[in-house]
Amino acid sequence: MQAANQLLNRSDDAPCLEMTLAAGEWLLSGKGQIAITGADMNWRLNGQLIYPHSVLYIDGDALLSGTAARRGMRSYLSIRGDWGLALRLGSREAGLPGIPAVRAGWATKITAQGEAPFQSDLNVGRFWPQEITTLKVIPGPEYDWLPVTIKHWLMNSSFLVDRDSNRQGIRLKAVEKPPSFTLPSLLSSPVLPGTVQLSPVGPILLGPEAQTVGGYPRALLLADLDSLSTAFQQGIDEVIRFNLAGAG
Repeated sequence: MQAANQLLNRSDDAPCLEMTLAAGEWLLSGKGQIAITGADMNWRLNGQLIYPHSVLYIDGDALLSGTAARRGMRSYLSIRGDWGLALRLGSREAGLPGIPAVRAGWATKITAQGEAPFQSDLNVGRFWPQEITTLKVIPGPEYDWLPVTIKHWLMNSSFLVDRDSNRQGIRLKAVEKPPSFTLPSLLSSPVLPGTVQLSPVGPILLGPEAQTVGGYPRALLLADLDSLSTAFQQGIDEVIRFNLAGAG
C-alpha cells in the first residue's frame, strides 16, 4: 500500500483499495493517475494488459479488471487525489461507523490533484514472498515458558498458511506434528501486529487488524515489521518458517 502511494507522491497512510485473492472490476471515470502494486492479478485496463508498479494515466472512462491472484495474496490500487470518504477514529477503513463496506456498486468521488513527479528508484518488489518465506523473530514475553522441545519445533518446522486467515492474523498449520505439551495459563495481555501467539492448534501471526489483547502465549515477535508485509503476501498453503535473529 505504501509503495502504491509513494509512486503517486501520496502519504504512506493515504487511503487505497486492497484486493485479496481476486481483482474484481472497477469503473474509473475522469482524469488522473493511478498505481497498482502487490499481488499479480493479471491487471488489464480496457482489456489491455498493463504493467503494475508504475504510474498509469486515466482520461475518460476506463474499466480496470483482473483475475485471481497468480502470485501473492493482496493487491493495492492507489488513485492520486482527495478521496471523498468519511473519517472515523482517524481512519477511513470500511466497516467503521458511517463508512460503507466495499461491495458491488460501491463508489466514491476523488478530487484530482496535480500530476505526481516521475520516480525511478522505488523498490516496489521488496515485499514479494519467496517460495519459502523465512521470518526473522526475537523471543516473545512468554518464550521462556515453553519447553525446549516446543522451541525447537517452532524454529525448525515449516508452517503452511491456513485457509482460515485474514487481516487480523495468519493461522499457521505445522507440516510436522508438534510434541505434546500443555499451554501455560495466561491472563489476557497486550498484543501488537507482528506478535506470534502460540495457540493449541498452532502459531498465529497477528496482522494489521490485530486485536489489542490476547490470551495465548506471545511466543515470538517479528524482528523487522517490514517482513509482516512479506508474510501477508503468502498464499494459502504456502510455507512460512521462523528464524531467531542472530541465530544464523
